[in-house]
Amino acid sequence: MHRRETDTDVLIIGAGASGLAAACAAAEKGARVLCVDGNDAPGRKLAATGNGRCNITNAYSRSLMYNTEAVGLVRRIIRSDTVEKTVDWFERHGLLIVEEQEGRCYPYSGQASSVVDMLVNTAKAEGAEFLLGDRTEECSFVDGVFEVLLDSGKKIKAKKLVIATGGRAGLRFGSTGDGYGFAKSFGHSLNPPRPALVACESDDPKIKGLKGRARARVTLIEDGREGYSEYGEVQFTGTGLSGICVMNITRFMKTARPAKRKKDNEKQMPQEKQREYSLRLNFLPELNREKLAAMLVKSMKEVPLEEALSWIVNSRIAEKAAELCQGDTPLDRAENAVELLCNFDIRIKSTKGWNEAQVTHGGVKTDEVDHENMESRMQPGLYFCGEVLDVDGPCGGHNLQWAWSSGFLCGRSAAEACLAENE
Repeated sequence: MHRRETDTDVLIIGAGASGLAAACAAAEKGARVLCVDGNDAPGRKLAATGNGRCNITNAYSRSLMYNTEAVGLVRRIIRSDTVEKTVDWFERHGLLIVEEQEGRCYPYSGQASSVVDMLVNTAKAEGAEFLLGDRTEECSFVDGVFEVLLDSGKKIKAKKLVIATGGRAGLRFGSTGDGYGFAKSFGHSLNPPRPALVACESDDPKIKGLKGRARARVTLIEDGREGYSEYGEVQFTGTGLSGICVMNITRFMKTARPAKRKKDNEKQMPQEKQREYSLRLNFLPELNREKLAAMLVKSMKEVPLEEALSWIVNSRIAEKAAELCQGDTPLDRAENAVELLCNFDIRIKSTKGWNEAQVTHGGVKTDEVDHENMESRMQPGLYFCGEVLDVDGPCGGHNLQWAWSSGFLCGRSAAEACLAENE
């Protein structure tokens, strides 16, 4: 088939973390690269990560940390573009990285803007071009080339197309989930996207008046059954729960729950089964319950139960436990308080939703992408990287590592395919 003239070799839709990585890698290989984004500036969401510090990667990133369906793909990609290679690449291009607690790595500058600036400048120095403030409307493959129609009416033709649009998490940064529609137009299918790494809302009476932080083992209860569990700091927000361990648990919730679909969409999108969720907080996971109850009884000879409990747990939690625990004897009250503090169940009404979510769970199915080069199995010349795929990991830099590893491989692969065709 005769291939028509194109405006660029590699067209990348999305100038977020994975798109910028793909642009750098493709341009370094010598391909003509154009990166388009609907935002007026590249890396908007990236610039806000890590509270503006950018948790750029994690020294302990491993494939088993990611969602089950993605493990095979992530294992192949991260073995190819490891954490060590990623850090080396950034430092070779002038961005120093420092490792902190739990393997979290940050730019030495302490500013996410440094990461964005370095990526954009590196891509431009290698010849990549950017077209910003013009959202992609349609993608198609016509007569051997990809055609992308922008909101302005401009049409771009490319030899290879990279979809690096991200998911829906962080709507305020321009993440609208457009990439899902582009993927479906080429025959791809999706696992239902839902918000993850996000705080939870609750209307449980036990949450009323609780604010502050406490350490606990948090276990997801789904329809009465225990599921994923993690120990860490819990933040009581006044309307629900947050904190890293809580946010990590939202990756395992099957339904988003906050969103009510519009009537127009109900016929097209069947309702996903609603599940009942609660979070079980154990504030005393390391302690022997009988010994603790006996100690409380001894303390209660001198002070009220609330004060005795406040010597062990957060004072507001102690106040709530004392308020809820009844008993005919001090021992009864002490045992009931210990039981409550080990099984402090909070009913979850919803997550905070897409605006607050850090990552999307769900997306383009990973078995529809070639694990060797990130190329679509449905449409030759089409590539995917980053969050648009059904890949998500816990807090701590793991999701950005996926963005770098998949973006670098995706960009290299698309450029090498172009160069091979030109020979």
